[in-house]
Amino acid sequence: MHLKSETNERKKSIYDAIVIGSGITGGWAAKELTEAGLNVLVLEAGPKIEPHEISDLSKWTPEQRRETAKRQPIQSRHISYWFQNPSLFVDDQDHPYTHGPSNPFVWIRGRQVGGRSLTWGAVTLRLSDYEFLAPERDGIGEQWPLSYRELCPFYDTVERFLGIEGTCEGLSQLPDGVFLPAPRLTESEIRFKQTVENTWKDRKVINSRGVSESPGALPNGDSRWPRKSSLHGTLHAAFATGRATLRPDSIVAHLIVDNNTAGIKGVACVDRVTKATFEVFGNLIVLCASTIESLRIMLNSKSPQHPGGVGNSSGFLGSFMLDHLSINFAGEIPGVSNGTTYPVGGSHGVYIPRFRNLEKPEKDFVRGYGIFGLLQRPSNQFILSSLLEVLPDRRNRVEIDEDKVDSWGIKTVRINFAYSANEYKMQEDAEANMREMVETSGIPIMHRQVTAPGAYVHELGGARMGTKPATSVLNRFNQCWDAKNLFVLDGSCFVTAGWQNPSLTMMALAVRACGYMVDQLKRCDL
Repeated sequence: MHLKSETNERKKSIYDAIVIGSGITGGWAAKELTEAGLNVLVLEAGPKIEPHEISDLSKWTPEQRRETAKRQPIQSRHISYWFQNPSLFVDDQDHPYTHGPSNPFVWIRGRQVGGRSLTWGAVTLRLSDYEFLAPERDGIGEQWPLSYRELCPFYDTVERFLGIEGTCEGLSQLPDGVFLPAPRLTESEIRFKQTVENTWKDRKVINSRGVSESPGALPNGDSRWPRKSSLHGTLHAAFATGRATLRPDSIVAHLIVDNNTAGIKGVACVDRVTKATFEVFGNLIVLCASTIESLRIMLNSKSPQHPGGVGNSSGFLGSFMLDHLSINFAGEIPGVSNGTTYPVGGSHGVYIPRFRNLEKPEKDFVRGYGIFGLLQRPSNQFILSSLLEVLPDRRNRVEIDEDKVDSWGIKTVRINFAYSANEYKMQEDAEANMREMVETSGIPIMHRQVTAPGAYVHELGGARMGTKPATSVLNRFNQCWDAKNLFVLDGSCFVTAGWQNPSLTMMALAVRACGYMVDQLKRCDL
């Protein structure tokens, strides 16, 4: 499927689509577009790795890990860093960025084929109209340009393909999905559920929802890779079509603007290993580099047609960045044997869906939070982790740092981010409720942690969707208002953060946007 091009010679040298990024949404873009008949180039900034590099941690002695962490002082703050291959996280010295002196932001990155799909927690929760239509309720911020009903069939598509485990609960604030049977709860989780639900009638303790770890859940996947990764599922499906070309070690410097149309005709890159520059050309450009990196690419793509960067005619590109504030309690469960080990993460654990400010305002803050829990995972340990919605604020933004470049000579970003009074009021409520639920269950709290901005790896927003170009960067199908052949499919498109883990929504939006692209191509409207 080709668009019109200037000459037959140029037609031979361009791809139908270029997908920037090979992670969670990049994999879906590659799959959906190749299965629709397009020839797709997938650009990945990092190297192609081997499956054994994911699970073989034998060479990483404690001393080697500590030595490696000296070059990864930011990445080593991620909770899973010490349990995974540290090469799945970037070298902070090669990848600098700046932030406000009083408001540090922890930017966790992974540059390899598969991206952060290799390290994410694989919890998959749907947003509801409590999120999509939130401004109708509380009058704060912009509204999403779509409703839950519109996104529901795309949630279905993603869940069927990935194999999502969970239980149907009939909760309006957490819509049910297409589920495989949920794994069993631990004895401690069952007791915790009974205690909480018997004590507080407004709360439900349900099975967490996430990607199944059973190989049978996606029988046609590449079993060499983790089930949650794009390498196992979506990228594997894209390569199976014969229409996907992977180019690793390709760091995107900026987008190439067509002087005649103001659209995007290609991508300027730097080879990660040799540092040689090169360009690739495509009819569609699909940006899936992860929130902050995608904003960096767009902001760095300045031209006479786009003086503030591609997509910045509104002046909002980089603004209204979002995140999740998290409070964690941990400790040991009395009377539980140390010998039992259960799986951790994804669908393994419990979730307490949002219960604050649902039908009417009931606190001195707006919106709400959810709580993820692991009890007796592993052995006698427990952790409760609350996920608090952060309100959109124009002061929370990403901008180019004109005085700092990375190891490839590309200008890096300055991240300006701080929590507001609303988040701190919500934090007080979340902490009080978590503490009361745990202590009522007879479990002492031994550790308390409040995450720094960014540390939960849920950065969102900055290129938000909307209904008009004056107040947004993208339209309701993730299409850039200022360059109609550019689509942005990662978390930067979010309008609000919600309290839910965002990856499932990112994937559903990506599938929806790809369907729109294909339809527009058929109509010759791109």
